[in-house]
Amino acid sequence: MKRQRVKYFSPEEKRKLLDFIQKHYPDKLAQRSGFMYKLMFSTGLRLAETIHLNVGDLKDRSVLVVIGKGNKEREIPLSAAIREEIRQFLEQKRMSKEDVASDAPLFISRKRRRIGSRGVQHDLEKWVRLAGLEGRYSPHALRHTVGFDLIRGTNNIRKVQEFLGHRFITTTQIYTHITKDELRECAELLICDPVADYLVCSCN
Repeated sequence: MKRQRVKYFSPEEKRKLLDFIQKHYPDKLAQRSGFMYKLMFSTGLRLAETIHLNVGDLKDRSVLVVIGKGNKEREIPLSAAIREEIRQFLEQKRMSKEDVASDAPLFISRKRRRIGSRGVQHDLEKWVRLAGLEGRYSPHALRHTVGFDLIRGTNNIRKVQEFLGHRFITTTQIYTHITKDELRECAELLICDPVADYLVCSCN
């Protein structure tokens, strides 16, 4: 069966997107978008999980508890870097006279209501286009990016499965896909010594 191509952000594309959004600070909507995508890139949250977050879910927390697919609860550790981003974002909301009560929506729209999935989709499409990135990206591409980053960083599929909250490890296996660029990197690692007539391969 032909493997379906999974759309995700390369490290360069991720940095280009976030840097471009940050150039538009202190615009409130740019700040919201920048923080939202940093949070998704740091946690692997699904879109539905992201838009249903309340202020109290993140304030003064080192672990984010979410209810994912199948009403399954999972805990996501928050890095020191994203905890500082959370602190700054909540402080900005407070200074802007936005509601920062525990049950208040974390992300709100222009109309000061909880942002919806379509609103995030349109927002991401806008920033991707303005940042000069090619192709179309859905919000789920951010979660796929986390999967690829983790599998390459840990080389441990079980850790990635637990972090992303996949019920079946076969779901996580999409991130073990080897790209043509990675195969090309392997080829560059091959050393051929014609005198000794042997091939030393350091590509694992």
